[in-house]
Amino acid sequence: MNKLIFTVLIIILSAANFYSQSSINPDISLIGRFNTFTNFIKGTSEYGKLNFADPEMELFVDGYLNPFAKAAANLAYEENVLGVEELYGHIVRGLPFDMQIKAGKFLVGFGKLNTVHPHAWAFMHRPLFHQVFFGEGGFNDVGINFSFLLPTGDLFTTLDLGVFKGNSVSALTDPNAVDRGINPLIAGRLGSFISLDDYTNLEVGLSSSFGIFSKGNINSSGNIFADPEQKSFNYFYGGIDFKFKYSPDAYTILTIQGEGLLNNRDALGLAGTGFNSYREIVQKITNSGAFLYADYKFEKQFSLGIKYDYTAGIAGDTPNFYSLANDDKNSTQGIEAWFSYYPAEETTVLRLGVQHLSFNYADGTNRDGETTIKLQFMFSLGPHKAHPF
Repeated sequence: MNKLIFTVLIIILSAANFYSQSSINPDISLIGRFNTFTNFIKGTSEYGKLNFADPEMELFVDGYLNPFAKAAANLAYEENVLGVEELYGHIVRGLPFDMQIKAGKFLVGFGKLNTVHPHAWAFMHRPLFHQVFFGEGGFNDVGINFSFLLPTGDLFTTLDLGVFKGNSVSALTDPNAVDRGINPLIAGRLGSFISLDDYTNLEVGLSSSFGIFSKGNINSSGNIFADPEQKSFNYFYGGIDFKFKYSPDAYTILTIQGEGLLNNRDALGLAGTGFNSYREIVQKITNSGAFLYADYKFEKQFSLGIKYDYTAGIAGDTPNFYSLANDDKNSTQGIEAWFSYYPAEETTVLRLGVQHLSFNYADGTNRDGETTIKLQFMFSLGPHKAHPF
């Protein structure tokens, strides 16, 4: 793995040297994260100890190909695994109706937060419903997205419509499921940016995504000798989001942001056919998830924040036809608080945070809450730009 990382870095640096001799130079940025933590989760080897996690890294390469299009790549090194998080081309001007087109592998525009990389979050832990409904890496897929600027007067309103391969949602179901085949999914978001006054801005959005998330062979007759029947499992996500920002001066920023998701999908269930006899059925379930956080930055270098999380399903469960997004019986709640110190703008940050999770099981299972305390140091080297708003 170290040889692979070294090779990739050499290629990128060589490419940078090549492009530096041309008229179009790509921007290259490196984000590093170092975490040390302890937890109070009984039965874990980290309980009550000072633990050092392996360092994490994101390498960004982006720039204009020509006046009309640009390209970007993001390599992420996490948990000793190097992977391509994003790799896409983006036509940003020159198309009719102010349309933009993005194609490749990238973070899907469902909600506001999903398209923001973790290093730009005010907090440290991915929202619980993102983990359950999108996966540990967020809603990240291969596809094409069309973005339109709508004629809404003083409101800045955009409409995003995308078609995607579906790898992100299929990874959340049973690994032994039938190959879902070529069944693209659809995702989109309608968002409006509102300037309330010289110091206050608000963005609101509505999102949706639907398609086939999995296929499975089920025994719908209850006869153990019968051939299984192949069924498709469909899902529909509806989402709402908002972000409020108040900045009366260059030293103070209050940010309040929240999102909610409603999930309606086909789930695998069991129906009784007699004494100790069951057949598998496909049934519709509805569940949900949401988060809300507030972050107050003061004196330009310090911030305090708190986040509340709720999701259907048990965060961290092993994916199968009855867990995570397919679970409408159990739930997880979380509360996270943090203090951040920014010595020099956004180039470095030292953050101390605590998260507490509680679990609710419909069958009465008693599970202790889980508390984690984390100290994070993060740096940003290079011209990687801040995310809009």
